[in-house]
Amino acid sequence: MDLLHDAFAHSPDVLMVVQAEADGGFRFLRVNSGFVEATGFSRAQAEGARLDELLPSTDAERLALEYRRCLAQGATVEFEQPYEVPSGQRTWHVRLRPMGPPGIQRLIASARDITWSRNFAQQLTTVAAFMPGFVFQLCLAPDGHWYYSFVGERAETMFGVPVSEALADANALMGLIHPEDSERVIRESLHAAEHLTPWHSEFRMFHRDGSLQWVEAHDQPQKLGDGTILWTGYVNDITERKALEASLLASEAKYRQLAQFDPVTGLANRTEFFSHLNLAIQLAERQAQTLALLFIDLDRFKPINDAYGHATGDALLRQVGERLLAELRGTDLVARIGGDEFTVLLQGPIDSATAQQVAEKLCDAMATPFLLNSHPLSLSASIGVALYPDHGQDTEALTHAADEAMYHAKAAGRGIALCYSPHAGPD
Repeated sequence: MDLLHDAFAHSPDVLMVVQAEADGGFRFLRVNSGFVEATGFSRAQAEGARLDELLPSTDAERLALEYRRCLAQGATVEFEQPYEVPSGQRTWHVRLRPMGPPGIQRLIASARDITWSRNFAQQLTTVAAFMPGFVFQLCLAPDGHWYYSFVGERAETMFGVPVSEALADANALMGLIHPEDSERVIRESLHAAEHLTPWHSEFRMFHRDGSLQWVEAHDQPQKLGDGTILWTGYVNDITERKALEASLLASEAKYRQLAQFDPVTGLANRTEFFSHLNLAIQLAERQAQTLALLFIDLDRFKPINDAYGHATGDALLRQVGERLLAELRGTDLVARIGGDEFTVLLQGPIDSATAQQVAEKLCDAMATPFLLNSHPLSLSASIGVALYPDHGQDTEALTHAADEAMYHAKAAGRGIALCYSPHAGPD
C-alpha cells in the first residue's frame, strides 16, 4: 500500500481523487505533488475544497460536466481544455476514471499540461502560412506507428492530400514518396533521429494527380519522454530548380563536347588530341616505350565538297572517321584536326615496320569508294608516319616529323603512306 501511495504522490502527472457531493458538486479528496507544482494551488488549499471554490465558475462548471459524464458512463473519459489556475491559463489533457464500487461516486483524475505543445502548434500554423512549402510534425511511436501531429495547409496544394486525411493516416503523405527514394529517406531520417542531428534531403514525391515533383525536406528530430521520435520541419517544392540544374548540366556537357570533340565527326578535336599526345609522350618517356603518330590528309576532298556541297562533304568526313576507327585498336586515338586532316596516335610498344603496315591499311581503307546518297565517291589519303623517340622526343618535334612525312607522301603521288626520314624529299 505504501508503494501505491508513493506512486500517487510522486507521479509526474497531476493526480486528483474527486468525490461527488449530494448537491451535484465535487470535492477534492487528495492531490499529489504534481498538482501543486503544475497548478500553483497548495495541498492545503486543494484537499477538502470544492471544485467551484478553486476554479472560476465557468471553468468549474465545464469540468463538473465532464466529471458527471465519466460517472454516468462508468468508463474512462478523455478531453482537452484550458483552465485558469494560479500558475496562469494552462491547457490540459485530462483523463477521468471511476474509482471504487458503482455506488461510490468517486473518480480519479489525471492531467498533463500541454500548453507548450498547443502554443507551439498555433505558432506552427502561423509560420506555415508564410512558408513556401508545408510545415509538419511527424512522429514515430515506440510501437513503430507513424503519425503526423501537425500538417500545414499547403500539403493539400502541393500533393492533393487534405490535412485531415494526413493527420488520420501518415501514409497518405509518406506513401507519395517515389519508391526509389522512400527507403533512403526513411533510413536517413532514422539516422538523424538516432544522433539528434538536423536532417536535410532532396527526393521525389507524387501529387495525387500522378504528376511528379522534386522536394527538399529540412527537419530537426527530438526524442520525447515516452520514447516517441518527433521530427519538426518543412518540405519545399524544388521542381523548377531541379529542371534548371538539369538544363545547366546538359549545357555544360554540350560545351565540354564542343571543347573536346569535333562537331562534324565526333572525333577528338585538335586541342584534345595534342593534349593527349603530350601526356602520352610523357608516359612513354617514363616507361621507355615507343609510340607512333600518323598525319592523314585526304586527297581530292575539296573538289567533292565543292561539287556536292558542305552537307555531303560533312557526311563524307563522318564516314572517313568511322572507317579509321574500324581499322584501329580501341586504345588508339583518332582526331580530326582541320578541314580534311586527321591524326592517329598508335599506342606502343610499336616499331616503324608495324606503324607503316597500319598506315598502309588505312590508305587501303580510304581507297574503297564511299557511298553517299546512292552515289559512290572516291577518295585517297596521304599518310605521314613518325615514331617517338626516333623522330621526335617532344610533341612539337614529333608533329613536325609526321607532317613532313605526309607532305612527302603527297609529293610522291598521293594515296600512299611514308615513314619520316630526315633525308627524304619529293621524287
